[in-house]
Amino acid sequence: MKKLSEEKQSEAYELLKEYNLLDEVIATKDNILAIHYYFKPYFEKIYSKKPKVRYVDFNQGLEAKLLTDERMKKLSEIPIRPLRIAFDTWGIRNIYEKAIRIAANYRITNMSNYLLYNYNDKPIELFYRLKMNIDLCEELGISIYSFPMKYHPITDHEYFNNRTYIGKHWNRKYIRAIQAILNSTKGKIGRGRSFFEEAFGKNEEEFEKLLYMPEALIVYRMYYKNNGITNKWWTKFKSLSPEQLKITKEIIHTNNFENLDELDVDDKIINVLYYYTIQRKDAEKNLK
Repeated sequence: MKKLSEEKQSEAYELLKEYNLLDEVIATKDNILAIHYYFKPYFEKIYSKKPKVRYVDFNQGLEAKLLTDERMKKLSEIPIRPLRIAFDTWGIRNIYEKAIRIAANYRITNMSNYLLYNYNDKPIELFYRLKMNIDLCEELGISIYSFPMKYHPITDHEYFNNRTYIGKHWNRKYIRAIQAILNSTKGKIGRGRSFFEEAFGKNEEEFEKLLYMPEALIVYRMYYKNNGITNKWWTKFKSLSPEQLKITKEIIHTNNFENLDELDVDDKIINVLYYYTIQRKDAEKNLK
């Protein structure tokens, strides 16, 4: 009724009233069928008859090591989209890859996974896992959306009320760098190689460079790249001696760049660290 014009609503109302169909308690099957001729054209016009695409999405992932051809064959009878398979450590890469290949063999082409980081993993292992997904997408003609997820020990009393846990191979700057990258990618990484390489780098060296890059330069990558600021930072960073670089990295790892003037370090180090005081709002102001 609500989808009809006011004129047609009045007409339909009078018809329903005439056949005692305004109250479901007294409505009869015969009277409903008697006025079917009137409402049928409206249903055909208002409601689409196009077939609907329906998918099944299990909100928990499959256990990669338990996935077999026999099980995947049966699962493939369901229109699963996406198929979720966790890839939490680089150590299970062979098990994970086998599961992806089995799924692809049964024409499951849309997949997603969560990649745990900041646990016992090393930062470079996150890069390896993401790159492996890109490679599998290209080889198998599938789509894998990856969602890196930061580990937090929710059962540890020390971290109940904060998000400060840092894994043994991680530090505060690495964590912020990954979060800054994910901020730019909306938290997910798809199948495109160019998109991935722009976000995380083409190789280990470029990924490490991003881990040390000032946060504002990561978030507003193209802005600072185009105005030359990123290149100036990187040139000064690379010009540091091994001893200076060691000191600089230790400071960067803390992700605390307040009161730089109070640091008792070489001027070349200070010149590098000043790039880390650039705020996101500085770019936002210029981009308006």
